[in-house]
Amino acid sequence: MNFVDQDDVPWIEGEGYRKKILLRDDALNAKGTLVQIVELAPHARVEDHHHESCTEVFHVMRGQGTFEIDGRVFELRPGDTLTCEPGEVHNTRNPHSEPFTYIVFKTNVVDNDLFWEPRSPRNGEHG
Repeated sequence: MNFVDQDDVPWIEGEGYRKKILLRDDALNAKGTLVQIVELAPHARVEDHHHESCTEVFHVMRGQGTFEIDGRVFELRPGDTLTCEPGEVHNTRNPHSEPFTYIVFKTNVVDNDLFWEPRSPRNGEHG
């Protein structure tokens, strides 16, 4: 049994998001797994990226936002769940005025498995 009080877990700042790692593989008794909370601020975006080995399961807790996976756009709201397989290029956007918060369950997690895609006119410019 594991209990995690998310108020005791620090936020880790990323590009366009912040996250709290709630459980790692040792606590889950499953090598290569991870559970985290991710929050996108209003009008924030996580740019196109992919993972070569990791599968991600996203479950929306609060707010609304958009996931784009290999060119398919999904509008998500609380209660929705979406998976992203290895190699699928994806991004996340919060076009709204409220934070967009979701849980991510990852499998087959390995070091150095985050690959940012080159900027393109489709992605827009950072700024």
